[in-house]
Amino acid sequence: MKTLTSVLIVAFLFLFGCENNDGISRGEYEQLKAENKELKAALEDCRQGPKKRFNQAQSLFEKKNYDQCKAELVMLIDKYPGTSEAVQAKELLDATEKALQKIAAEKERVEKEKAEKEAQRLANATNKMRKKYDDIKGITWYRDKTSPRYLNTRTDFGAYIGKEKDGAPWLRLKIRYVADEWLFIEKYIIKADDHVYEITESRYGEIETDHGGGKIWEWLDRYVGPHEYSIIKAVADAKDAKIRFVGGQYDKDRVITTREKQALKNILDAYEALGGSDI
Repeated sequence: MKTLTSVLIVAFLFLFGCENNDGISRGEYEQLKAENKELKAALEDCRQGPKKRFNQAQSLFEKKNYDQCKAELVMLIDKYPGTSEAVQAKELLDATEKALQKIAAEKERVEKEKAEKEAQRLANATNKMRKKYDDIKGITWYRDKTSPRYLNTRTDFGAYIGKEKDGAPWLRLKIRYVADEWLFIEKYIIKADDHVYEITESRYGEIETDHGGGKIWEWLDRYVGPHEYSIIKAVADAKDAKIRFVGGQYDKDRVITTREKQALKNILDAYEALGGSDI
């Protein structure tokens, strides 16, 4: 500190002399003036720097801004090791690190609890599913346990889930019509409370047909996009839902049952638990 003060005094005297010395250039004078300014700043930093930094660190600690507080304290200790503020800084640094450790432990606890809840939710949701693994395609298919196992079992409005091992899940819509006579379905009209939707073929022959044992069945099985997703959600949440199977000559209306609506809710819940998002 004394050495720096002496250098500053010498610089002042030299500058004073320079200002009255016709032998020095203006450029040299300005350079010396700038260097003198830097010396003043360095002297002020030696006098006030540790105190300012410690006060700043203390303020950050009180505001619970522990990361910045730690950075400030480490800089203080490194730059002013022999000062009384450095001793105080070491004590505050210890308290800061303990606070950071406590925050990290709490964060870990919350994340662990969240992961456990998500795992439990996934287990609860998939327990309502009938699972089948396709080892050739590497896809696990999830269907609600109440959904029909076979195409010719019964008429049904439903959905199911596909998921590869490391990929996001996707949804498929499946509408089945089982009867004694053909309708040759061309489209579907769905009414969910006050909302009416329409599903038509995206390509010729998408609505497939088959027959056997005195029965016929017609069905649609397609990837769920935004339009289909909005219909599935609307039907699942509807108090009253109906579907009209529009055939070449005749139509057939049918109420979508409570069981079917609950199956859709189960599918949507499992889809979300498996990592699916709104479409």
